[in-house]
Amino acid sequence: MRQTIFSLLCCLFAVLVVTPLAATAQQAQEQNPCALPSYRTDVRPDPTGEPTEVLIGMRLVDLLAINDVDQTISLDLSIRMQWTDSRLAAWEGCKLPIGSIWFPKLALKNSGRIFERWPDMVSVGEGGRIIYLQRSSGTFSSYHKLGEFPFDTQNISLHFFPLDWSAEKLVFMNDTAFTGASEVLNISDWQFLGIKAALREANFEFLDQVRAGYDLTITAKRHLSFYMWKIFLPITMIVMMSWSVFWIDPAQYGTQIGLSATTVLTMVAFIFATTSMLPSLGYFTMLDRYIALATLFVFLALLQSLTTSFLVSRKHVEQAKTLDIVSRFAFPIGFVAICWLVYSKAI
Repeated sequence: MRQTIFSLLCCLFAVLVVTPLAATAQQAQEQNPCALPSYRTDVRPDPTGEPTEVLIGMRLVDLLAINDVDQTISLDLSIRMQWTDSRLAAWEGCKLPIGSIWFPKLALKNSGRIFERWPDMVSVGEGGRIIYLQRSSGTFSSYHKLGEFPFDTQNISLHFFPLDWSAEKLVFMNDTAFTGASEVLNISDWQFLGIKAALREANFEFLDQVRAGYDLTITAKRHLSFYMWKIFLPITMIVMMSWSVFWIDPAQYGTQIGLSATTVLTMVAFIFATTSMLPSLGYFTMLDRYIALATLFVFLALLQSLTTSFLVSRKHVEQAKTLDIVSRFAFPIGFVAICWLVYSKAI
């Protein structure tokens, strides 16, 4: 008897309380068609079918800096991803937060942090077509091949991959219509040459998985004017200054040696002053080779002054004068030849 009464009370409670609540929820759903969907966000669309295709494209909004010393690149990107999730077809025209749906979150293989500047929302189109648009910026690690510095052209790549999904479950498609760059970029010391995107699969050993990858490569060429005026021209003038001793009478060997020593010290001081402007590498760049050979020529001019001084002290004045005359032509010709070999990467 008690059991029957309890059952009747439960039925009465359902009629009086639960049913109005359900009706209210249904009415709220009708009034708010963009209410958050209720499905498992960790299950991709069609989990038993083909890998989910994600159309991805990136656009370079601004290129802020390419830092050779720190081996980094600073930029501003627009990212667009599109895929189809038929479970969201009823939410056509809605904007939903990415936390409420299945979302293929991207990770960046380069060191650095992405700062997202727009709300993390997606737009739902016809048939559950999802469009995600985000603007991101940051400073990321980039490997620069600087053997030809400063006559170099750099191809700097950013490597993106899905954070949680292997290539068996998610594949990228290249959105060539969206990939590109703004007409004006905020960088003065580089000439922007182009941007391209490529798809690849990479084996992540620490995850024991093969994952889809999206590589964005930015190509830029360094402007030479700064280095020509600030480094090449001053060093060339210092080298030419060291040749002035060849026109001083060998009998004035004190003046010769003093001027040569001053030139050597000037070269050393200039190298120290410009060290912070150049990248610290474990190999020689073209500019490093030029500076080293220019320093060698300045030191050779000092040795030549010491040689003529020694000849004069031994009463071989004519030989000292002959050495000076030969040096007037040999040093410039040798320096020009060495510079050409450096530029042609022969040495």
